[in-house]
Amino acid sequence: MSGLWTPGSGDPSEPASPLEDVPDEPPASPEEVAAVRELHERLSATPVADVIVNHAIGIWQLALVHLGVVTPPDELGRRPAPDLASAGLAIDALAALVDGLTERLGSGEEMLRDALQQVQMLYVEIADAQP
Repeated sequence: MSGLWTPGSGDPSEPASPLEDVPDEPPASPEEVAAVRELHERLSATPVADVIVNHAIGIWQLALVHLGVVTPPDELGRRPAPDLASAGLAIDALAALVDGLTERLGSGEEMLRDALQQVQMLYVEIADAQP
């Protein structure tokens, strides 16, 4: 089956939740329940686009880490070797978000497009410099 997933579009013959197989946890304390409710209230009050942009920035930072450009050098001045496969996966994930949510990311879209373009160019520069 292909197509866009939407809430409630799952196969009724499938389990309702993947959490059904999770072993029983001890009951949450009233304080834990209150903390989760407060967290969910704050999250619900935050525009979804802002949360997605924040996560996309994290993916961008992950790509930079795997490119070896943001990690401080060691005591001998060496930077970590780039992991191009991991960096490429992070860049592709960022591109999927930015390209897939065109015009739905609000004011963060332009910033993410710039960040994506910069990290893509950096990836090419680093890949070209590899032996």
